[in-house]
Amino acid sequence: MSNAYEQYQRLKARVDAFGQSIEQRYPTQITCHAGCDGCCYQQFTVFPVEAHHLAPAVTALAPEARQRLLARLQQDDPWRIIDTPTPCVLLEHGRCSLYEHRPLICRIHGFPVASPMIERPDGGQRDCCPLNFTDVPLQDIEPQAIYNLDLVNQTLAAINHLFVQEQQLPDQRITIRQAVLAALTRTTASEAR
Repeated sequence: MSNAYEQYQRLKARVDAFGQSIEQRYPTQITCHAGCDGCCYQQFTVFPVEAHHLAPAVTALAPEARQRLLARLQQDDPWRIIDTPTPCVLLEHGRCSLYEHRPLICRIHGFPVASPMIERPDGGQRDCCPLNFTDVPLQDIEPQAIYNLDLVNQTLAAINHLFVQEQQLPDQRITIRQAVLAALTRTTASEAR
C-alpha cells in the first residue's frame, strides 16, 4: 500500500470521527439517514486517490450488483431535460451501493461546513443541508462541530498530489461515474483472462 493512500485512509477516518462527534454533540439536528438521498443528485468529481479507493469496492461487489451498476452506467435517456438532476451512478433504491467506500465529499455532505468560499445571502460563511440544523441557526453552531472545508480539501489535495507522484498518474479529477466505469472495465478485463 502506498504511503499517500495510507494517509488518505487516515484522513477518511478523521473525517468520519469528526462527523460522529457532530452527531453526538447535536443528535437531534442531523437528519441524514438511509433513503435520504437528495444530496446524491449531483455529479461529484473525485481525485485519483479517491478513485483508487472506490476500485476495490467495485471489484468486491457480487456479479449481479456489478451488472446492475453497469446497466445504470449505460443508461442514456435522449429525452432527459438538460437541467434535470441525475442521480449518482452509485445510488440504488435510495442508498449508496458503495457507502463504506464513498468519497470524502459524500462523507461531509449535509454536515455544517465553513469556508470563505461560501457566500450566503446573510453574509455568513457556513452552510449545511437545509434538512439539518433546522432548530439551531448556522451562526450558533459551535466551531468544534463545523468542518473546515478548506482544511479538508487542502489536505486531500496534498495527499492526492503525493499519490499521483507515487503512482505516476495524471493529476486530474474525474467524475464518480468515470471512476466506477474504469473499475468495472478493469474487473471485466481481468475476469475475461
